[in-house]
This record gives sequence, C-alpha cells and structure tokens, in this order.
Amino acid sequence: MSAPAFRSIALLGKFAGHCVTAIQRAESKNVADAAAKSIKVDLTSASGLAEAFKGQDVVVSATPNPVLATEKIWMDAAVSAGVKRIVLSEYSTNMDNEKSKKLPIIYDKLQTRKYAEELGASGKIGWSSVNNGPFFVPFIWTAGWMGPNVQKKTAMFHDGGNKIVCTSTLERIGETVAKILAPEHAADTKNKPIYTYSAAVSERKITDIVSKITGIDFAVTNASVEQITKDTFAAVAKGDNSRNMGFYIPFCWGDGYGGDFRSQAWNEKLGLKEMSDEEIEELLRGFWGRARLTESQAAELGDYLDDSV
Repeated sequence: MSAPAFRSIALLGKFAGHCVTAIQRAESKNVADAAAKSIKVDLTSASGLAEAFKGQDVVVSATPNPVLATEKIWMDAAVSAGVKRIVLSEYSTNMDNEKSKKLPIIYDKLQTRKYAEELGASGKIGWSSVNNGPFFVPFIWTAGWMGPNVQKKTAMFHDGGNKIVCTSTLERIGETVAKILAPEHAADTKNKPIYTYSAAVSERKITDIVSKITGIDFAVTNASVEQITKDTFAAVAKGDNSRNMGFYIPFCWGDGYGGDFRSQAWNEKLGLKEMSDEEIEELLRGFWGRARLTESQAAELGDYLDDSV
C-alpha cells in the first residue's frame, strides 16, 4: 500500500492514518478529542498560525460561521507555512447552484471559496471542501423545523413534504474529509467541492418512520417554500435579519436550488454507502428522547416557526 498523500493534518476550530493536531483558540478550555496534540493560538495572528501550521500537510477548517476577513488569515498562514492542502469550512448544501448562490446565508462561504479558488489557480496551495446537506441530527429532524416534532406531536411539511434533500450524519462528514485526503483520491479532489450524503430523504418519509417508532399520529401543517422565501427576502430588505433561518427552507426544499444533489455526489467514487431504510430507522430510534432543543436553539427557531405556519 502506498504511503498517504498527506500525513500531518491540522484541524482548525479522527482521521485514520493521519497525525492530527488540533488548532484551538488561545482562550479555549476544551480538550481536543482524538488529536495527537493540541496547540492554542490567537486565531487572528497570521504569524502565530503560520508557526502552528509548520510541518502540517493539510489544514482542515471547522470554524463556525466563517467570514472571509477571518478565514483569509489562516488561509494565508497555511500558504506561508508550506501547507499542501486546505479544507474549507463549508459543510453546507448546494453552494454550486445558481439559485442557491443568491441566498444571503451562504454569501460569506462563497466569498471564502472564491479566495480559495484564487489561491488554487495560482498554484500556491490546493483546496477542497465538503458539502453534505443538512446534518442528520435530532435538532434538524425531530424538532419540527423540517418534518416531525416529537414533543408537540406535530409535523411541518414544505410543499407537501415529498421533496428530497440529501442529509449527512456527522460521522459521514468526517469520513468524507478522511477519504478526500487519502492517496487514492487526493489528486482527484484537489481544487474541488466534494458533495456527499448519508441518506436522501423527504419530510414525509422521516415523519412516517418516526410515527412508526413512536406511535404518534402527527398533526401536519403545510407551508409554502415560495412564500417563506419571499417573506424572508422581504424581511432582509427591511433590515431585519432575525428570520434568516428561513433561507434554509428553499436551500433544502426549493425547486431548482439543488437540495437533492445525488447526481453531484462523490459517494460511489469515495466508497461511501448510502443508508438503507432500516439504517435510517435505527438512527431515528436513537434520536427519540434526544429531540429536546437547547434554550438557545428554541429561541432561534421560535419566531421563524411561529411566523411561517
């Protein structure tokens, strides 16, 4: 077996066969799980980051809500340190779709991608990104934002609930990052966004499975994707960004927005299997009882859900 294309990886914000270094905020008190070592750095310091990146082949960014002003610092530091590949913090739905590109929620990620493309074109460094659809986690799928709300025994369907979106477990996202850096895929995945997913599901399908598991007969509310999109854009035009989560509805379910990106997915190329219905049910059984939102999540979703029904 050939040696890995990339041996040392810096995780900004468990890859088998790689030596992982976690780069954390200087003030962080968190313990970096599964990392060989951890380095705490001022993430606004280009020189500090460049020093931390020395000897690393890859920098994987997992920074939340990335914006170009801050992402550019670590990207330039990676170039300065001689890093071979950067993995951007995208982890989104279809960022390469023309309709999706008009949604404000991905503006900053698009700006960051554009800068990475410029670096890649210059030959200074290679880049990759992973896009995976909405996370396959309780907060998304059992709290009533999309599909069933186990606590309230209600379900939210958008445009009838039969549209398909690709969704990924957190484990699948980690697998994908590891796969794209493997020697057999490293060249093919250079300077490209990589799409991957665990399952392609509809709100109705998830609701039916959860109903089977729990015995709940969910009371269904139907909402219009087109109306939600119009209302959210109208709110932004008035300077109200409190309803920006509404943009995730067309991002996932809107006609022509590319939420069902199976035709773009690298699953087969990377050897990543799609979940069976039985595996989806097993995963959802694990969600039941863990569907309660945190206080901050409930507050964030509250206004949007109340206004869109």
